[in-house]
Amino acid sequence: MKFIQFIGIDVSKKTLDASIFVAGEVINKFPHIQVRNDKQGFKDLFRWAKEQGVKTKDTLFGLEFTGYYSDALEQFLTKKQISYAMLPTTVVKHYQRGTHDKNDKIDSAKIADYLFRFNGTECIKLRVLPSKALQKLKELKSERKFLVQNRVGCECRLQVAKSKSEEKHMQKLIDLYKEEIEQVEKEMLDVVAQDPDIYTTYRLLNSIPGIGFVNAINTIANTQNFTAFETARQYAKYVGVAPSEHSSGTSVQWRRRPSPHADLQAKADLSMAALHAIELSREMRQLYERKLGNKPKDKDMQKKALNAVKFKLIREMFSVAKQARNFELRGLDKAQAEAHSTEE
Repeated sequence: MKFIQFIGIDVSKKTLDASIFVAGEVINKFPHIQVRNDKQGFKDLFRWAKEQGVKTKDTLFGLEFTGYYSDALEQFLTKKQISYAMLPTTVVKHYQRGTHDKNDKIDSAKIADYLFRFNGTECIKLRVLPSKALQKLKELKSERKFLVQNRVGCECRLQVAKSKSEEKHMQKLIDLYKEEIEQVEKEMLDVVAQDPDIYTTYRLLNSIPGIGFVNAINTIANTQNFTAFETARQYAKYVGVAPSEHSSGTSVQWRRRPSPHADLQAKADLSMAALHAIELSREMRQLYERKLGNKPKDKDMQKKALNAVKFKLIREMFSVAKQARNFELRGLDKAQAEAHSTEE
């Protein structure tokens, strides 16, 4: 669908900067407004846009992925049935048109200009807000991550405690965080159980050796139940498992390597799943050993070999989810297969 008018929005924690694209005008002179990042601010934004002659039915709004800062605005736009697109942060960072100055007003204008330039192309994809169950799952996943990080911090502090009272205090906090994590995990399972589609995917993912509760929930939430990514390789790049190319002309030829700008928590959780899979599956163990080659004690080779196992796990998750069938337990010892079945 092609749109006639375009509004770019730069989102921050407390404010929104919006600019309207005007043909033939320089970017830093686009009509601009700054409002609060709340419901009243959203109303003020649309009141101003109407005064500028904007018809929301023919307008495409654009904003960057900024995590939870844009959640309320996304829900507002979805409720009002207004078309909008989410753009990667690199759009503004590396967009060449206009001024080299950097501020929120110019960033919003660059987004508006980008929407106009790429209107109707593959670069612009309309955003569809995930289901309420997926949104809730994402919130709980974030809360669990916060609690786990704090528990780990307390466990590290406990190891270097200098007094009995400090040990007692740290252990009390650790126990408290464990209880909170268990409660959040119970809520996550309740959300999964109440949504038939998510529950089906969850059960399918758990049929894969090495994939348990944490990685199944992470993957479902990150991929929006396998709708946000078309291929396993795309998701592997997102979590920093698959390498990305970096080259230009004949002189810049960097070694292919995973991006450091990835979901490192999801990658760490996949590392634990990979280690578990190597223990359970003869196929995964053979893959790991083959990648190690004749350097089993080389830490760099160990990381590369484990990365190969993680990538295979991601491929298996996408395979069972897309084909809607359980994973076949190939290469498992009989006792291991029974143990895996008992855990499920």
